Amino acid sequence: MVGQVLRDGKPIIDHEFPLVSGYGEDRVISLSLWKIDAVDSIDALDSMDSADAVVGTAGSGIGVCMTLTDVTRSRARRRLALLSEASRRIGTTLDVMTTAQELADMAVPLLADYATVDLADAVPIGETPPLNRLEPVRARIPVFRRAGVASIHPGLPESTFALGEAVYVPRPSPFLNALESGRSHFEPVLDTSRGTWLDKDPIRAKVINRTRMHSVMMVPLKTSDEVLGIAVFVRNDNPVPFSRDDLLFAEELVLRASLHVYKAHLYTRERSAMLALQRNLLPHDLYGGPMVEVASHYLPSDMHEGVGGDWYDVIRLTGGRVALVIGDVVGHGIGAAATMGQMRTAVHTLATLDLPPDELLTRLDALAVRLSNENENADGFNGTVVASCLYAVYDPSRKIWSMARAGHPAPMVRTPSGEVALVDVPGGTGIGYGLSPYEPYESIDVGLPEGSIVALYTDGLIETRNADIDMGLGRLRKALMAPVSDLAELCHHTVDTMIGPKAPSDDVALLLARTGPR
Repeated sequence: MVGQVLRDGKPIIDHEFPLVSGYGEDRVISLSLWKIDAVDSIDALDSMDSADAVVGTAGSGIGVCMTLTDVTRSRARRRLALLSEASRRIGTTLDVMTTAQELADMAVPLLADYATVDLADAVPIGETPPLNRLEPVRARIPVFRRAGVASIHPGLPESTFALGEAVYVPRPSPFLNALESGRSHFEPVLDTSRGTWLDKDPIRAKVINRTRMHSVMMVPLKTSDEVLGIAVFVRNDNPVPFSRDDLLFAEELVLRASLHVYKAHLYTRERSAMLALQRNLLPHDLYGGPMVEVASHYLPSDMHEGVGGDWYDVIRLTGGRVALVIGDVVGHGIGAAATMGQMRTAVHTLATLDLPPDELLTRLDALAVRLSNENENADGFNGTVVASCLYAVYDPSRKIWSMARAGHPAPMVRTPSGEVALVDVPGGTGIGYGLSPYEPYESIDVGLPEGSIVALYTDGLIETRNADIDMGLGRLRKALMAPVSDLAELCHHTVDTMIGPKAPSDDVALLLARTGPR
């Protein structure tokens, strides 16, 4: 660096480097260098500014002025501030990939020139790794999954794997050592000579040489009892090797990120379980018989509490009649999904009794009250079962719909001419309040021409945080007026129009039924 300053005259200001004392405590030194130029005469010296007399680019250099400052404490304070900043920037969502990318973005260029976050994964025997880079192993092929990557260079020239791709490493390697031991791998001077693990990974070795990687740290992402993956930090442009102080900072940074990654991992796993439960509880093949065509669409919410309790069903009755039901259990999560399954089973059972819609809702209300009492007595907490429901029966021989609802949005009808309107079905109180003996549900009969489309839906389709129900009903009316003849296509078009590309804030269910011979 002294030679460089003498040659080009450009000063080096505040260049930090570790100083190993040899007594177990590293210091951080800030170095600054200025070129000292010679002058031809005293008169020339008198005419120069005092700073130019010492630091300049003109004339021949006679020396270099150097200052050294111990900045260990100030650097420690700065890194504490950076860790505080990391707490705000990492873990902003419950998405594993987003959290991993936030960690990589935080590390570059703050700590490293290049950083990756790879989560633990595996590829079973029989699947060939890309590029055939690994020798076969007897049990399983070690592999990670790329979840985050960042570089100071555009285009990520250091990375041979894209986000979401499987990342393969040879056995043995520092990656697997860190994964299996839970301890960091610290290599301030990267050994690229023959006889190392890189001999088994020529593609990675080629990238290391091409991009001049010279210092590396591999820090496991882990909880108290589980290693989630590996964060890798690399320097190539920065000539200063990583220090033990850098390793401590990286480990603290990764530890904080690990907690968010683990929380996002648990959320994703639990949400997947709840979605699987709800999908299994909902009907898979809806069939309304030869006189009623049906189509449905369900869209889970993005709420952290998990899926809701929306459900729908089509039940074939005696005499060619068909019952349509849609409901929404209050709450989210496993409890709401399980209650939804109970409600759906109860409606199926009651429907076989050929009850009028109002009487069926009355018995469903009494059943919900009994379930609430059983939940409270068994579990010691208020396990109240509350839901909304709409039950409709179509009689093709009379072309009549009989409908009743319990605290649920009223259905809409699109006539063969394309007009769309609400059906004025008396509202009624919700299921589970036990008020049906005092405020009875009321059924109405509606005659509709063949070819009419009846739309049953949950409130997640029409309610948003930024708009009231009336505005949502107006938008739904326009969506159902779309000149789409295929019923399934109309169902998907309606949901897409109402919700858009983002996940809704509440679960959405839509059930369409078109009357007439198929």
